[in-house]
Amino acid sequence: MPGPIQSLSRGAALLRLLATGEGRLGLSDAASSLGLPKGTVYGILRTLRQEGFVEQDPVSGKYGLGAELARLGGRYLQTHELRAHALAWADDLARSTGEAVHVGVPHRSGVLIVHHVFRPDNTRQVLETGTVVPLGDTALGAVLGAYTSESPQLPASWADHGSSTAFGDSPEAVRDRGWACVPGPARDGTASIAVPIRDRWRAAVAAVSVTGSADRVCPDDSVRASLVSAARTCARSISRSLGDTDRP
Repeated sequence: MPGPIQSLSRGAALLRLLATGEGRLGLSDAASSLGLPKGTVYGILRTLRQEGFVEQDPVSGKYGLGAELARLGGRYLQTHELRAHALAWADDLARSTGEAVHVGVPHRSGVLIVHHVFRPDNTRQVLETGTVVPLGDTALGAVLGAYTSESPQLPASWADHGSSTAFGDSPEAVRDRGWACVPGPARDGTASIAVPIRDRWRAAVAAVSVTGSADRVCPDDSVRASLVSAARTCARSISRSLGDTDRP
């Protein structure tokens, strides 16, 4: 079987570098980070710029991601099968719980948020659709990580992240219970409950989470049963729309 095309792999690595860096990168910094000759990196940057995937600042000469990536990324989210199935159910979950709702799918760098419903109040919130969140300290990652062994869609490296729950649960405990609860990043006073979403083959292909103030999600250090029930009902509905006929 033919191996990967080197120039495409290098182009992808360069785009990821620009996506993870702070601000724009110069040619020398990009070449040093990738361990490639400056001439090689310049050729890749020039090609990506011509295609609209990279932009160059006319003053500093440094490079950043181009607008064409945003267009393609938006198109991907619009046509993502799971997002299309989850839209109505996730919106209903946010309305019934009064909390923010996220739907995430596995990504090589963590969990890709394919749908985000704001908490239905007047507080300022930032749309996270299209972002990739790390596995650590996320309920979505904890749930999906717990199902790594039985879901071929999930990277094997996720196996070590299935126990990052609020109660120190093992992946086995998460699977037995069917949900996970994880405090917010950097202990920001929030907590999330996540439940797996299954396809017609009963594989955990995604997860849905409810996120809110820890005082509301975990009052008296115990998870609100009504939130778990609502999240499970939402996950079951999305799963059925994907062809799952069994109850979680």
